[in-house]
Amino acid sequence: MMIMIRMYICVCNAISERQVQEAVAQGAQALSDLQASLGVATCCGHCAETATEYLPGGRYAEPALDLGGLAPAVVFDSQEIRRRVAA
Repeated sequence: MMIMIRMYICVCNAISERQVQEAVAQGAQALSDLQASLGVATCCGHCAETATEYLPGGRYAEPALDLGGLAPAVVFDSQEIRRRVAA
């Protein structure tokens, strides 16, 4: 039997470490990006410092990939696409 341990970054909104890591992998660069995409640090705010540590340059940030001079892909969710089309 495998036991899964889930670390929560934001208890108020049940946001896990994995969700924060995925948001960063998809392009989140600032706390405001995590707030907009996940809702992290939008209630009591106690998780803001920890969530920030997962952003680029933070203590828990994933090492940057060497893209060999290629530009990274930009990923937009459906809400962002609708907003850009409407603009």
